[in-house]
Amino acid sequence: MAVRHAIDVVRCLSSNEVPLGVSEIARRIGLHKSSVSRLLATLEDAHLVERDRASSKFKLGVGIITLAAPLLSNLRLLDVARPYLEHLAKRSGETISLNIWDGAAAVSVEQVPGGNAIQHYAPPGMRNPAHCTAAGKALLAHASGDDLARILSSGLRSYTPLTTVDNAVLEAELKEIRQHGYALNAGELVHDVGAVACVVRDLEGKVVAAVTATVPMYRFTQERRSVLISLLTDTVWRISQRLGYIDKTAT
Repeated sequence: MAVRHAIDVVRCLSSNEVPLGVSEIARRIGLHKSSVSRLLATLEDAHLVERDRASSKFKLGVGIITLAAPLLSNLRLLDVARPYLEHLAKRSGETISLNIWDGAAAVSVEQVPGGNAIQHYAPPGMRNPAHCTAAGKALLAHASGDDLARILSSGLRSYTPLTTVDNAVLEAELKEIRQHGYALNAGELVHDVGAVACVVRDLEGKVVAAVTATVPMYRFTQERRSVLISLLTDTVWRISQRLGYIDKTAT
């Protein structure tokens, strides 16, 4: 209940261009002044609202920007990436997905089926294990040391006979991913599904997503992998450029 009322306070302040007093906020959201005062004190401590020293009225604080920034960033990422994902799905004929890192797994946030796709492998919202999916390994290879340590210490679950469950083997593979620029999954999560993934970088060079092409194993030949790696590399480079990324090593 307190969370809902706190949201009501934030909404009330966001809909006004001028600061509001406790009484006015209480009237607008239908709460007693004492309750609103307590909520405002908590929100002020979190820097979500600020008190004007002269009038003692309240307005939204800079903490709101901190909360909203990741959401706005992901929305921009989707807007920028979508046409490139559609183009890649059309060129490759495979299922193309965009994935982001949540600290422990790759989360599918967008998917575009190609003309040869036989099913949707990772619908939006699906979490893909970090150690045995192409997107998961691509993102884990660039994740923080804390994230990697947590995943390794929790134990690597086996999904198929091809799943890597040895920490040293996985760490060696992650090093290769960083060197070569792509990650592979050949029947490691589901025995008849393969995938290739490459990462997207933002203005600061930070890895913000991975683009994946998912392929039935009967089509996942070495030749097909090479073609997809080339297509994906080109796609993530174009998306990264649109996000402002400049490869300083190429200059």
